[in-house]
Amino acid sequence: MLNISKIIIWDLWKNKAVIAYGILMLTIGWGVFAIEDQPEKAVLSLLRIILFVQPLVTLLFAGMYYYNSQEFILLLAAQPVRRNTLFFGVFAGLTAVFTLIFLLSIGLPVLLFSPNVEGLSLLFAGALLIFIFTALALLVSVYFADKARGLGFALLLWAFFAFVYDGLLLLFMYQLADYPIERPVLGLLFFNPVDVARIFVISKTEASALLGLSGAVFQDFFGAMKGTVISGCVLATWALVPLSLAYRKFNRKDL
Repeated sequence: MLNISKIIIWDLWKNKAVIAYGILMLTIGWGVFAIEDQPEKAVLSLLRIILFVQPLVTLLFAGMYYYNSQEFILLLAAQPVRRNTLFFGVFAGLTAVFTLIFLLSIGLPVLLFSPNVEGLSLLFAGALLIFIFTALALLVSVYFADKARGLGFALLLWAFFAFVYDGLLLLFMYQLADYPIERPVLGLLFFNPVDVARIFVISKTEASALLGLSGAVFQDFFGAMKGTVISGCVLATWALVPLSLAYRKFNRKDL
């Protein structure tokens, strides 16, 4: 698995698109702290990038790499290499590259300028989102043999988590505002990893107004410490479940 990961890491570092993405993230990560005097506002600005740009790039790059590496995967599958070694080697290589870019561009400036609970929460949520959307990208790529259909579904998945889900949740809360819907809302929150990550980070800052109605319900019901633990567990579950489903499909798939 380690050898496969090394090959993928080296291959991705030679990709011009990955290099351009790394340079863009470096510019944003260090530039935000250079412009913003207050570290907490800089963390919130970077949070928007992590919630919207990073999942999109992770989904598309991981999906495209899997589709473009079909011949390489078939070649390794024909060798005496176990399916789990091959699959998790690809996953580890992809996550290693995206995580390294994230740590260099966002992690280092956060640790230098905002080494507190807010900054560490941002790094934790950002790293988990990389694992989550890499797993989702592999899940989509394994299930859809056609590249255009798979990447199209990945874009729809990103749009659903980034924009559509919150709109539907707010509509649900508005229509049933006269009823006790706190518990259903809390349950529905868990079905959107982007929303959970947003609440996880913002709840550590003083900008509680940015949580919105759903986030306020979440924080009020669970409390600060319990909400932190539950948010972290939900994000970890979002990373493990798609990865397990993708591996199960890949292990049974006729390559």
